[in-house]
Amino acid sequence: LKLFFYIVQYRWLIVIMTVAGLVAGLIVTMMQTPRYQATTQLEVLVPSAKVFQDIEVVSENSDLRAFQTAREKLKSRALAQRVVYQLGLSEKPDFLFPTPSFSLANIFYRAFGISKAPSIEEKTPEQREALAIRRILDDLTVNLVTNTSLLSITFVDQKPKYASDIANQVAQSFIDQRVDQTSETSDLARQFIQDQVVQVKQKLQKSEEALVAYAKDAGITVTGDDKSLISANIEALNTALAAAIQDRLDTGRVVDQIDKGRGASLSQVLESKGLQALSEKLADLTGQYQQKLSIMKPGFPEMQQLQSQIKELQRIYSNGVLAITDSLRLKYQQAQNKEEDLKAKLSEMEKQQVEFNDKNIQYTILKREVDSNRSQYDSLVSKLNEVGVSSELK
Repeated sequence: LKLFFYIVQYRWLIVIMTVAGLVAGLIVTMMQTPRYQATTQLEVLVPSAKVFQDIEVVSENSDLRAFQTAREKLKSRALAQRVVYQLGLSEKPDFLFPTPSFSLANIFYRAFGISKAPSIEEKTPEQREALAIRRILDDLTVNLVTNTSLLSITFVDQKPKYASDIANQVAQSFIDQRVDQTSETSDLARQFIQDQVVQVKQKLQKSEEALVAYAKDAGITVTGDDKSLISANIEALNTALAAAIQDRLDTGRVVDQIDKGRGASLSQVLESKGLQALSEKLADLTGQYQQKLSIMKPGFPEMQQLQSQIKELQRIYSNGVLAITDSLRLKYQQAQNKEEDLKAKLSEMEKQQVEFNDKNIQYTILKREVDSNRSQYDSLVSKLNEVGVSSELK
């Protein structure tokens, strides 16, 4: 009752104080500018090793430095500049010139929409860009979510749309920046390799010209399998000489049989169809002569005629055998001549080979340089193709 009497006694004072408090609270509230907060989360993957050419395995044991690096990049001026450019914030007065956080002018602005913000034309494009970047850096917060691989990107602004758009764009610009850095690295690598290809191509061309010029001056001719023409000729001569020696030995054995009086028993004679016919005819006449000899004397004209025919056939047969043996002797002589000729040519080629070996030392050095330049050129061209494909894997 005592408290009730106090309330009744001081009722006007309590009412006045309550009204004054409400009015003061309303005025303070109207002097403040509402601020909206938007948050985006970004997962940061730390690559550990490459299993294939362009496929990375993500490490399970994340390095804290990678998240700190990503955090600093997210709060960097370069990233803020990308966000300003992507959203066109340097051309938006309500973003560049926000209302004060706490001011009496806010009462008129919130009640009547009246603002004394400076005109955007009063600032140069560079100044507007600097203002927009500074606003982003001042109101942006990036923190690592505990026990995760997530970064929390928070932006606070007087307008909810700006808060959400900028928070999302910061994350997207960070991703785009990483992609651009990778592409830029690939482009730089491709440009470097292209320059190297041009230089190595010129070196290869010069080394090939030097090789051809030296081979021409030294009289060196190389076949397709990197053998000299002299070496190829020596191999061919050795093969031909081996065949000639074997031919000379074979014909020599035949001539030896002829010299021993066994020419008529040679296979070449026995296989001659003409001599076979003569031998058969001679055998037939000899048989007739022996048959008639039992009834006629050798002096009879018929018997003398048979004897004459037999002798003529024997002479023709002997001449045939002699012709064959003479041809075999001639063949033996030709084999000997051929062997001697091949030996002489081989000896000459071997001398040329000695001279070629002396010249071939410098030729080998130049050839090795050409091969090295060509291998380097092919490797660079292959690497250039790989870089060209890798730069498209965004």
